[in-house]
Amino acid sequence: MPILQPIHNIAEICFQKGLKNAILCPGSRSAALTISFARHPEIETFSISDERSAAFIGLGIAQKTQKPTILVCTSGTAAYNFAPAIAEASFQEIPLLVLTADRPDEWINQYDGQTIFQKEIYGKHVKKSYHLPADYAHPDAVWQIERIINEAINLAEAEPKAPVHINIPIREPFYPTDNETISFDKNIRIIKSGEIEKTLSTETWNEIFDIWNQSERKLIAVGQSFDFAQLPSLKQIQEEFLIPILGDIISNIHQNNSDFISSHDVFFSQNNLSGLKPNLLITCGKSFISKNFKLFLRKNKPKYHFHIQENPELIDPFQTLTHKFEVSPRYFFQKLFEDLDYQKFREGDEEDETETEYFEKWKKIDLQAKSKLNHFLKNAQHSDFQVVNIILENLPQNSILHLGNSMTVRYSNLVGLDSSKNIEVFCNRGTSGIEGCLSTAVGYAMKTDEIVTCLLGDVSAMYDRNALWNNYLPTNLRIIVLNNHGGNIFRMIDGPSKQPELEEYFETKQADNFEFVAKQAGLEYIFVKNETDLIPVLGDFFEENNHTKLLEIETDGKINKEVLSEYKKLFAEF
Repeated sequence: MPILQPIHNIAEICFQKGLKNAILCPGSRSAALTISFARHPEIETFSISDERSAAFIGLGIAQKTQKPTILVCTSGTAAYNFAPAIAEASFQEIPLLVLTADRPDEWINQYDGQTIFQKEIYGKHVKKSYHLPADYAHPDAVWQIERIINEAINLAEAEPKAPVHINIPIREPFYPTDNETISFDKNIRIIKSGEIEKTLSTETWNEIFDIWNQSERKLIAVGQSFDFAQLPSLKQIQEEFLIPILGDIISNIHQNNSDFISSHDVFFSQNNLSGLKPNLLITCGKSFISKNFKLFLRKNKPKYHFHIQENPELIDPFQTLTHKFEVSPRYFFQKLFEDLDYQKFREGDEEDETETEYFEKWKKIDLQAKSKLNHFLKNAQHSDFQVVNIILENLPQNSILHLGNSMTVRYSNLVGLDSSKNIEVFCNRGTSGIEGCLSTAVGYAMKTDEIVTCLLGDVSAMYDRNALWNNYLPTNLRIIVLNNHGGNIFRMIDGPSKQPELEEYFETKQADNFEFVAKQAGLEYIFVKNETDLIPVLGDFFEENNHTKLLEIETDGKINKEVLSEYKKLFAEF
């Protein structure tokens, strides 16, 4: 058996367990891994030089495929550059299989080149960190390697999904000899893990229904979510029992249902809405964008708060939690609807007037907020807020939207989406960093034929421009950069906006545009600086052809601040 055969067989185990996408970052210490994956006939590989961008591209691929993307890098600081994407994937519960090549243990901290402390380098941001043996000759070492690879993949895919790290010490020689053939052991040992569907006991369901029946004002709120299987049950609960269901733009509950509450970030900016306080709050999903909604619930605490999540951590951002149910939202809401529907059948169709009144109150204020905001934006000055509204109105049907952080995702959450367009929304809200937003969209677009629009600010785009430094840019990717020449969010925040250091040290004003970035990457480039020029170009911009496209829209940071201030004054009196 060739010395590195156990390393080559890692690729075969990955393939047989359904992992078919690998991001390979160049390096010598990782050569055996790179060659193994590159030569495996069933694994699609992408060579990305910048490890930080590479890991986010892998995250985007995993978002789409819902399978772990394999990340491979050499030893040293290369491994650290994976860290931002691994942290993001951890909090978004996205699976990654991270393989970092390393020197054998005895050479760590011996002034040898390209060597750092790589064991458990990602800390709590991975489900588990493994360390392979450096010598593979003994059968027990081969058994250990096969067992660890199987266990790591099973763990990454188990709910809640997350990144898993395997550190792999490799001795020289790294490369096969001229007469050596790389082969894969088709009889490699595969250890399967059965899928677990957690359920709740009859006693627990009895308690749930007791609380449900005694709580006259119920609200369901959905945080960031990609579990589209839960949507039919949520819609049925709303229609049958008139329960208001609320979600940010990243909850994805807006798809094909205009009755869900989506303007809460607008109308909760006022302080006189205690009449919307629920007695029972049911939440699922991950983070919420709307600070206004969080503050409303912290001030108007429900008597009961159920949170549905498979993550074992006790997560309570509203400071209201009374019950946590560690099951999938799909199971919970399907079971809830079926039992409530049966109860209604047995007891008759009589509607609860309190529930009807509560639901209508939510719907009325939601529609009023939508109408008033729409009127405001139609008459607003050219600004980021107005531009985001125009962009979201013109997105193609059945397309994908990736949002940058800072003001972009906040404006988008205020504006919302037309439910009939059936648009899926993604945003790196696990850690809410500006790095990697464009790379994530690139990775996602690699794995779909739909148009993928990445809408982000100039600082985010410039920070992540290495997302365009690879040979795999998908032609279905549409990049829209809002260029206000700095980190405009700091002009919106009271603290930094009042400081003399605002422009130099917070906004970090810059005069660049993105024409040179587009030219360097070979993108089709369009530049506009007002809404009159913007609307006519959007049709061609979203049209499918054989080019990746970048649309740059210039705005004025001071006018952006004025428009947002006008909006806040208007809705403070709403």
